[in-house]
Amino acid sequence: MIERYALLAATSYLIGSIPFGLYAARWSLTTAPVNSANVAPLDLYRRSTSARRVAGLAFCLELVKGFVPALMGYLTLGTVGAVGGGSAALVGHNFPLFTRLQGSNSLAPLLGVLLAVYPIVVVILALVWTAALAAWRYASLAALVMAVVSPLALAALDVGGSQENLVIAAAVLWSLLVFFAHRENIRRLLSGREAMVNAAPGQRSGVSRSRRVR
Repeated sequence: MIERYALLAATSYLIGSIPFGLYAARWSLTTAPVNSANVAPLDLYRRSTSARRVAGLAFCLELVKGFVPALMGYLTLGTVGAVGGGSAALVGHNFPLFTRLQGSNSLAPLLGVLLAVYPIVVVILALVWTAALAAWRYASLAALVMAVVSPLALAALDVGGSQENLVIAAAVLWSLLVFFAHRENIRRLLSGREAMVNAAPGQRSGVSRSRRVR
């Protein structure tokens, strides 16, 4: 049994480590060099009109890399496996082996994990993210609000049955990973330098194209 958990964790971590956003950016952005591993689908959408379709593809691939490990864990080891596989994938997303532990702040893998654990939560969080974005116009702030709501929504919906405490604890960990991934965005929000969602890349004061943006 231990070997199965270890294999699930290792496989899920490797899947989570695949930087789909970075690969999509290098493939589509021929005029704007990408020097950072932290390329979320929203970054692609902002940078170039021609890259918006690629941004959609990157989002789907990032979603899948969270969904597949969690589903794989659920099918083999039940709820505990889903939590373990999803957690390992999100750790890989934040500390990827293939980009020297420099992860992305994309939320898509988290949504993929939640889609496997309890799909209705994804709908709730999408509404929360949309409402927060409409209210404040900061994508990063909307992501942080969504991260806070995530474990609360799972707790309110009584997800996991006898494993509810495990699911909620894991959701808190996932939310902390979102905050860690957005640490630069938090600094910019506090200093008033974070760009609103409709701002062009050139309007971002104090942040160059080669640095991480969201």
